[in-house]
Amino acid sequence: MVNKFEIVDQDECEEAQYIVCCRLTQPLLFPDNLIDICCKCGEAIQHRPHVPTAPQKMCEECALPDLDREATKGNLNIMITPKTAAEVANYIKKRAN
Repeated sequence: MVNKFEIVDQDECEEAQYIVCCRLTQPLLFPDNLIDICCKCGEAIQHRPHVPTAPQKMCEECALPDLDREATKGNLNIMITPKTAAEVANYIKKRAN
């Protein structure tokens, strides 16, 4: 298999195994982020208000071993929504200016 990075619609992302989220910071990375709990370690995390609701939320520290393992096997499949892709692009543009 081949590792994949895809921009897919919101409904398709609802079928993901989990959403990788950042640990809670003060201030929040975006002021409208929502706060939740990592499904694996119980640490506080933050995520965008529009992330899919069905998948479990996991902090990046807990997700990294799984991501590394799947990438090594060529079985890593990362999906983001068009809204998330646009937010990332805008963030990068703002930082470049």
